Amino acid sequence: MLKLSDIISDKEEMDMKKRIVFDKIRDMKYISHLDTIRFLERLFKKTGINIKHSEGFTPRPKLSFGNPVSLGDETYNELMDAEIISELSNEEILDLLNLNSPDGFYFHDIYDVPKKSAIANDFDILVYEIEGDETNIDSLEKLLNSDEIIEIREKKGKTQERNLKDKIGNFKRVENKIFLELYGISPKSLFTMAALDSKNLDIKRMGYKK
Repeated sequence: MLKLSDIISDKEEMDMKKRIVFDKIRDMKYISHLDTIRFLERLFKKTGINIKHSEGFTPRPKLSFGNPVSLGDETYNELMDAEIISELSNEEILDLLNLNSPDGFYFHDIYDVPKKSAIANDFDILVYEIEGDETNIDSLEKLLNSDEIIEIREKKGKTQERNLKDKIGNFKRVENKIFLELYGISPKSLFTMAALDSKNLDIKRMGYKK
């Protein structure tokens, strides 16, 4: 005889939090963070993969993301958490997402994470690849090698200073590319300090590190 506890147990097994890894490249890099969220909500609906929704008057699919990607930057190994209600295996979910995705949007990994896990808490570092002409990369490398990188900002009528050097992890230059680890800042803060125009650079966010 089927017991209520068996039904609850089965539901808990199906109602899992998944961490999904994807790339957003080529023409898809011109889709804003908000439009990316809307696209993914429609994609799950199209595939028939059920997402758990929040409660209240305006329920929303339980999807969460890492730091927003700047418009025009390609991103690899981007992360999304989804509370999926499905009997499908992770591999079947991955296949369905890729089958219904446009060129430039590719899902390449999915794994289970604890319900309380959060991308922002699990990862401290973002990794970037920045490419440009020799002059621009020389300027950026010179800035990164500085002992201090003091940024002065106006906020709520007050002048604030911070040392961006504290936000920089490992970096290396390979020809006219710089591979850079950052803690909690966008590389565009560094471009401003180096008097560089980001339009003259090819910026790729390569993923997360702990």
